[in-house]
Amino acid sequence: MRRRQFAATLGALPFAGQVFAPSAGAQSDDWPSRTVRIVCPFTPGGSQDNIARRLSAKLGDYLGQSFVIDNRTGASGSIAADNVAKAAPDGYSVLLGNIGSHALVPHLFAKPPYNAFADFETVVWIGTQPNLLCCHPGFAHDTVPKLVAAAKAEPGKYQYGGSGIGTSPTLAMELFKQKTGADLTLVSYRGASASMADVVAGHLPLCVANIDSLMGQVSAGKLKPVASTGAQRSPVTPDTPTFAEAGYPDLVVTSWSLWAVPSGTPAKAKQKLKDATERALKEPDVIESMRQGGFEPGTMPLADVDAFIKAEYKRWGEVIRAAGIQPQ
Repeated sequence: MRRRQFAATLGALPFAGQVFAPSAGAQSDDWPSRTVRIVCPFTPGGSQDNIARRLSAKLGDYLGQSFVIDNRTGASGSIAADNVAKAAPDGYSVLLGNIGSHALVPHLFAKPPYNAFADFETVVWIGTQPNLLCCHPGFAHDTVPKLVAAAKAEPGKYQYGGSGIGTSPTLAMELFKQKTGADLTLVSYRGASASMADVVAGHLPLCVANIDSLMGQVSAGKLKPVASTGAQRSPVTPDTPTFAEAGYPDLVVTSWSLWAVPSGTPAKAKQKLKDATERALKEPDVIESMRQGGFEPGTMPLADVDAFIKAEYKRWGEVIRAAGIQPQ
């Protein structure tokens, strides 16, 4: 069922993307001399889209040109990434790279439309956001130890909702199952809002998603957080323990973000983009906006970012293979 659902999702999504031709000034020092596209793999209104928009506004202020958001969603981020990979390496197409585009797609596709390592150069690290596992307020097994015990005692009885097998939150749950031996069943939805609604209605006991997708119902008391996948407790849910606190340090999982550009993009353009982004990430209004969505801004040297991406690629390849998920 998982393979059919994943293939159907991919088959319904167009991979055609607009490729911009190089301009005469692409290699010059005057970047940016025209509008820059930020290609975002997420739908408008989510925390990562909001971050891209907040940063693009700051970049426009600092650099004197428009930075526009181009939302190209679907297929674990591969549609957006493929569009940028095939764009001219001139600094005018920038990808909001993430765990999906760089660490998951290479394992989920038999023939990925791009090479996550050869086709991109990382410009700057942006930050991380944890996932959150929530339950219906009336669910009895509302802590990690209780849930693990119940799922082992009655294998397959308990279901959780998630946004398809090829997403960070559901793969975090696959890792949870592998590390704990808990037997939980995924019910796939097209988005976090649909799975969350079924838990609120009492049709499912559990759901998992990026933390920002669930906070509205958590704040309203309609969902109860079980645990987050962050390295530390999130400021937006300070009373919610992490999986690491529950004894599972391997379950630190985040949806991370960075700017990436096509390989061969001029170094001066990359440096200007990096400097302006790091400046924006220190602005109080940007920090506040990110943290309201459960997103933690951060800094990391580029060598460390590239090493981290390679480690994530290896880690999630192992999880995907152990879960029996076949590339499509």
